[in-house]
Amino acid sequence: MSGERAPGPHWSDAYYGDLYFDSAADLLTPALSSAEAGVIERLLRLQPGDRVLDLACGHGRHAWPLAQSDLRVTGLERNPRYLAIASAGRPVGRREPRWVRGDVRALPLRDGAFDGVFSWYSSLFMFDDETNVRCLSELARTVRPRGRVLVHHANPLLLSLHPIDASRRVLADGGVVEEESRWDPEAGVDRCARRLVRPDGTVLAGTAELRYYSPPEWSPLATAAGLRLIQITTTPFAGEVPGAELNSEAPDLIAVLERPT
Repeated sequence: MSGERAPGPHWSDAYYGDLYFDSAADLLTPALSSAEAGVIERLLRLQPGDRVLDLACGHGRHAWPLAQSDLRVTGLERNPRYLAIASAGRPVGRREPRWVRGDVRALPLRDGAFDGVFSWYSSLFMFDDETNVRCLSELARTVRPRGRVLVHHANPLLLSLHPIDASRRVLADGGVVEEESRWDPEAGVDRCARRLVRPDGTVLAGTAELRYYSPPEWSPLATAAGLRLIQITTTPFAGEVPGAELNSEAPDLIAVLERPT
């Protein structure tokens, strides 16, 4: 297990707390989560009984469908509310995920504990480049030799074409979500501001700085973390098989890596 002390507070504690969950939960449908879990399972080449880590698992939306594929799933999450929601899920298959509270910068998990590890969406690279390498190294430490690692984040190629974005959305309960983002191609950082106005007038607001690595940056990043880059791909469209080549129209980037023997 990592011997480091648990890291202190970070902007993600507020941004990925009530603000994020209450403004995005309606978009993260069971159908979407199940489809994404299928992509994860295939790209990690998981087999029944394999041990898999869902890093920054949120409310368990991928952990639960993966567990129903007879995988031994561990969901790790820093936010206690998210973990409470995740653990309240109702098992419908043979296995139930194991839930662990922890931080991506210092994982409370033993070396080589998993056959596959994944981080989906903006869950890993929220820091400076040195700390991001440490996060990826921690991830690498927990997977067995020849085990696979999957990291998913927004596609920098697409963001470079549309560097500024703003949206406003009305939730079913009458709440309003407003978001603005600005892509910095030199730094490879997307700076976001989100604001949720609840029906009773209370406001939640927060900012985020998310580091998205371009395809040429991924091989040296993987090497620095003790991994080998296997593939850069994207989430498939309906009817496609995972493994499509990344282009500037794809909404996201998926890096598939392997821990060498």
